[in-house]
Amino acid sequence: MDDVLLEQANEKGKPFLIPTSEGEYIRAFPKSSYPDLVPVLEIKGKQIQIVEKLKWYQYAIGGIPILLLFIGGAIGGGIGAVGAITNFRIFRQEGSAVSKYLKVVGIIIGTYLLYFIVTAFFSVLFSKN
Repeated sequence: MDDVLLEQANEKGKPFLIPTSEGEYIRAFPKSSYPDLVPVLEIKGKQIQIVEKLKWYQYAIGGIPILLLFIGGAIGGGIGAVGAITNFRIFRQEGSAVSKYLKVVGIIIGTYLLYFIVTAFFSVLFSKN
């Protein structure tokens, strides 16, 4: 909070302890927020977004590498998942929209190139036997 690391309690749910001006603490429980990878905080029963949610089209564009799962099985899915998570993080970074989209397109191209390089390597490796 305000660039200061908050203490996290050891009690059930592992809440963060947010100090108040009266010297007491408010408990903020981290909760998952599917499909987003960034959790929300639950304070007094109300869920609070830590960061702005991505737009649907950012999920669609950023998730394109996941399609490798359908053509590349586990290898493609693994490479695609890393690419998609990287894209979602890029969309949350500070900076211009143009630079974010250029980076995301680069990651998409890079994941597909990496997939084809890895499969070509395995193909050569296993064809020698």
